[in-house]
Amino acid sequence: MSDHLLLTLPIPRPEFLLKRLQDAHPNLKITYLRHNVKPAEAFYKHEMEIDPAILRDATVLMTMGVVPDPADVPNLRYVHFSVAGIDHVAHKELLHQRNLTVTTSTGAPAIAVAEWVFGTILGHFRQLFKFKEWQASKVWGSLGPDTPTSTLDNKTMGIVGYGSIGRQVARVGQALGLKIVVYNSTARQSAAERKDSSFCQPGSGDPDGEIPSKYYHGRSREEFREFLSQDLDIVVLSLPLTESTKHLVSSEELRVLNAKKPAFLVNVSRGPIVDQEALVASLVKGPANGGLLGAALDVTDPEPLPSDHELWGMPNVFISPHVSSITPQTIGRAFAILQKNLERRASGEELLNTI
Repeated sequence: MSDHLLLTLPIPRPEFLLKRLQDAHPNLKITYLRHNVKPAEAFYKHEMEIDPAILRDATVLMTMGVVPDPADVPNLRYVHFSVAGIDHVAHKELLHQRNLTVTTSTGAPAIAVAEWVFGTILGHFRQLFKFKEWQASKVWGSLGPDTPTSTLDNKTMGIVGYGSIGRQVARVGQALGLKIVVYNSTARQSAAERKDSSFCQPGSGDPDGEIPSKYYHGRSREEFREFLSQDLDIVVLSLPLTESTKHLVSSEELRVLNAKKPAFLVNVSRGPIVDQEALVASLVKGPANGGLLGAALDVTDPEPLPSDHELWGMPNVFISPHVSSITPQTIGRAFAILQKNLERRASGEELLNTI
């Protein structure tokens, strides 16, 4: 019996990617149904009308956030998510069925997100956002005490969560002369423990875990604060959202981080990992008074961020609407992972990015 692949993605029908998939698996039946929401909305808008006959027949599903009820998909055996994190649908009953394999697109967004990370960091440290303001106002401005600039070499970047995104951030950071230290919940002491087995685009990332000058680990607040006290200039959050990581960064963590010198915070993980009230308070306090230097946020809590929220008007904050990963290349890599996993599934091999 050949598989029936149902795709429910919030993008126009990707003809080239579907053809490539069909060419690799000629006997695969493919049904593409567009989820009519914006890509960023698919994290919180999960409803979609689908013909019950299609659901009953589907054996494989590729989706971003549309997860059917188990009773509606009796033949479904494999779900592949087009995104790396699935905390937005982790509560869905289907994903807890024993006879179902679930994989993610971990690794697919790494290059795009890392580019966003350094775009925002450079925008801040080299005053690129200020220059754009001058341009819009047709002002030939000049740099001064209120517009300090700095290169990134010899600064220390702390990466919290050394998965595929963190590893690509480290690779780019190393090329720019940054010293890289990382923090994980579990130890990465041996060479084998530092390797990453998830999908990695050739020539990217740090698959062997050789870039960081030091690895930190822990599960307690005290251990995390010890990491934050390491004279960090920039902190990048790229870890999953779980019950234990919710509000991992709060008032005390920000106090410790900025105790010796103000730091720049980047969040490309999930909004609730940061206590947003504490974040606002630190940004208002400012670098001269023990607060943050600034922040770059691709995620907020909640999403969408209310139009009257204080964060919008802060001059030392850059906000984007959870879109750092959205590029044609990212979705192409998500399809590549699915294609490879269909091959592995047919031959009885272990799939990539299984959760």
